[in-house]
Amino acid sequence: MTKGSVIVAVFLILCSLPSCQTHTGLAIYQSETLSVMLRELPIGYPPLAPYQHSYPLPSNEVFIVLDALKYDASSVMPFSSGQPRRVFSRHQAEVLAHELSNGLSQATTDTVVAFAIADEEKPDRRTKGFVFVANDELHLIIEELRKPLYEGEQKTYQQPISRWELLPGDRQRHYATRVGGKGAITNWIIIPLP
Repeated sequence: MTKGSVIVAVFLILCSLPSCQTHTGLAIYQSETLSVMLRELPIGYPPLAPYQHSYPLPSNEVFIVLDALKYDASSVMPFSSGQPRRVFSRHQAEVLAHELSNGLSQATTDTVVAFAIADEEKPDRRTKGFVFVANDELHLIIEELRKPLYEGEQKTYQQPISRWELLPGDRQRHYATRVGGKGAITNWIIIPLP
């Protein structure tokens, strides 16, 4: 056995230990239109772990958040103003709320609940994101909003510039990278929990 093959063998043994493994994803629910899984928050987001999981959040409370969530797409054109649009249809919010509630109750302190849900009118389009609980607040990140499946995956985890932004509701806010609300990440909403 050469010195190089011994090093490779030791590396493989060490990485097979549970402490070296990373979470690639644990499926909570899978169908043609909805996928919910537990996984680590992708690299590129601020590290907020450990999360307050498992967290028993009733599905009716999750539904209220999802059903009221709106976005503004008028940021594509300067000085344009449009009507806020719903992120999820009522049916999507109902189905997703149940599975996200289930996922939050099964999540661990180092995993978030990832989801992808198809658009009802155009099933080839999907909305993807993550939810987790930190500091008694529900964090909701919309990573892709009705993105066509054939466009492929994004290389970065940042929201496309000047496309759309989530609109915070009552007592909600965007995640901010600096003190005082500066550097808001407009695809990340934080909702205080009761």
